[in-house]
Order: sequence, then C-alpha cells, then structure tokens
Amino acid sequence: MESTINITPASFERVPKDLVAAQSILRPSLTYWKDAWRRLKKNKISMFCMAFLIFMGTLAILGPMVFPNYSSNNLEKTYSKPDSVNWFGTDDLGRDQFARTLRGARISLFIGLTSAMITVLIGILYGGISGYFSGWIDDIMMRVVDVLITIPDMIILILLLVVLKPGVGTLILAMSITSWTGMARLIRGQVLQIKESDFVLVSKIIGSSSMRIIIKHLIPNTIGIIIVRLMMLIPAFIFEEAFLSYIGLGVRVPEASWGNLAEAGALQFPNNLYMFFIPAAFIGTTMLAFNLFGDGLRDALDPKMRK
Repeated sequence: MESTINITPASFERVPKDLVAAQSILRPSLTYWKDAWRRLKKNKISMFCMAFLIFMGTLAILGPMVFPNYSSNNLEKTYSKPDSVNWFGTDDLGRDQFARTLRGARISLFIGLTSAMITVLIGILYGGISGYFSGWIDDIMMRVVDVLITIPDMIILILLLVVLKPGVGTLILAMSITSWTGMARLIRGQVLQIKESDFVLVSKIIGSSSMRIIIKHLIPNTIGIIIVRLMMLIPAFIFEEAFLSYIGLGVRVPEASWGNLAEAGALQFPNNLYMFFIPAAFIGTTMLAFNLFGDGLRDALDPKMRK
C-alpha cells in the first residue's frame, strides 16, 4: 500500500525579496582593454613571447652601456672561439662579438620599431583622410596608392639608399617611404565602415570638424588593428634591415647591426660558424617572437573572440 504525502501551505517557506541583490551585477564589468588583457594572459605562447621581447629590449638598452667596447680592436685575439672571456668569440679584428651583438640588438630593434611607427603613422593619416572624405578625394588618393603598389618596394628602397648618404636615419627614411601603402588601404577600409556609425553622425551634427572626427573618433576605433599591424611590421623591418646590411646597403661597419654581423660571418663560413649563426639566431628568434605575439594580440583584440 503506497503512502501519501500531504502538501500544505506550511510545507513551503517564503523567501523574502531582496531587491538590492536582484539588481546587483554578479559579473564585474570589463573595459575593452581589460578584457583584451584577460584573454591575452590565457595565451601562454604570447605571454612568453612578450616576456622574451621585453628581455631583448632590456638587453638592447642596457647591453651597450655595460659592454661599450663593441668597436675596440684586439689584433692578438682575432677569430677567437667563444670562451669565458669572449662569450660569442671575436671577429677578424679581435672585436668582442658579444658586445657587438648587443649593440646590433639596439640598432636593429631601433630601426625596426621606428620604421614601423613612421609607416603606421603615415598610413593612418593617409588612409583616414581618404576613407572619411571618400568621393573624388578618395579616388585620387587611392589611385596614387595603386600606382605606388605596382612599383616593387625593393627597387625604390635600393635607389634611395644609393642616392642618399648611408646610415641609420637614411635606412629608416627609405623603408618608411616605401611601406605605408598597405597600412593606408587597411585604415581606409575600416574608416569607410565606421564613419556611418551613429556617434560619427552625432559629432557632425554638433559641428565637430572633420579632422577632429578623424582623430577623436575614427582612428581610436581602429586602434586594435593598428597595434596588430604594428607588431607585424616590426619583424618585417628587422629582416629588411638585416638583408640590406647583408648586401652592403644598410648599416656600415664599424657600427654594428645583426645584418652586417651575419654578413661578416657569412664571409667566414664554414671556418667560423659562430660568427654567422649567433646573429642569425637573434634575428630568427626575435622575428618569431614578434609574429607569435602579434597573433596573440590579434585574437585578444578581436571582439568576436570574447566569451
């Protein structure tokens, strides 16, 4: 015989209403940048690459200060193998390769970072103006870009380096002039999408100038793409500097860069392998770190990846 359960009003307990608790936000609000940083921290590879790049930047800044003898000759110790005194060995003039590699890190990273920033700045201004005004202004500006893109960058770059006085400044100027077109097209496409947004229309209604709208509204809303593009340009310019220095059109001796160190090592190949592989390893690992970190930034700054 089955037992019955009598349910009465006394079987229930009334839960009081807590309006404060009901209206409280259980999940803390995150800004765009806080959320991007939270997602970036979950990417272990990107965090490791960021730490490596910070370490390389520290070496580039402090290394030449601690080891300033990168141009000191010692003809009694030419082609010395790596040891406890000369950690990376010496070259044909007895110069300490470790000190020259640290100096090369400063020069190569400075060239890569500065060239990338100038390229991004030119591309932002040119692409932002072209996309915002559109119409015949956009047509003319984009036709100029189309013409420049058809000319190989390396031809313009080599001609500029041949005509101008060689040096770090000339190298930065030449690489920046020939590399901004891709950034300009990218920013133009983003501005064409954003300029029809409500906040842009409101800015026009209240009388904001076109330049203010571009600088205050359109460009900040493309900052994620700009940062990712910047991280991708830096390793490209580092490799470009290394290539130009390798063929004798970049940084000249006695100044040191990873490119001319690799070129000097290639002349000694295969007798003194350390002279080539050490700067080549620095170039390769730094470029890989920038690319992997850029991939992580792209995913972290993409709103579609938010969960």
